[in-house]
Amino acid sequence: MNDQGENEMIKRDWHIEKSVSVGHILTTAVIIIGMLSYFNEQDKRIAANKQDIEFIKVQRSEDLGRIEKSLDEIKELILNDRRD
Repeated sequence: MNDQGENEMIKRDWHIEKSVSVGHILTTAVIIIGMLSYFNEQDKRIAANKQDIEFIKVQRSEDLGRIEKSLDEIKELILNDRRD
């Protein structure tokens, strides 16, 4: 009889309910919606950063062109001063 009492105790300790509460469903839905919202916002930020990077690349290219033009003018002035 002692063994039967222990078996009943073990069965009670490992009891698993097969029901799902409304709170659990709502919590899971809120977490999923939050994750989707987070990833959507992240995609928007990535797209904005991509545009910023492209703009900076164009700006840098234009700046390099102006710098090269200025350096060429300075070189020309130096060469003209040496000839005179």
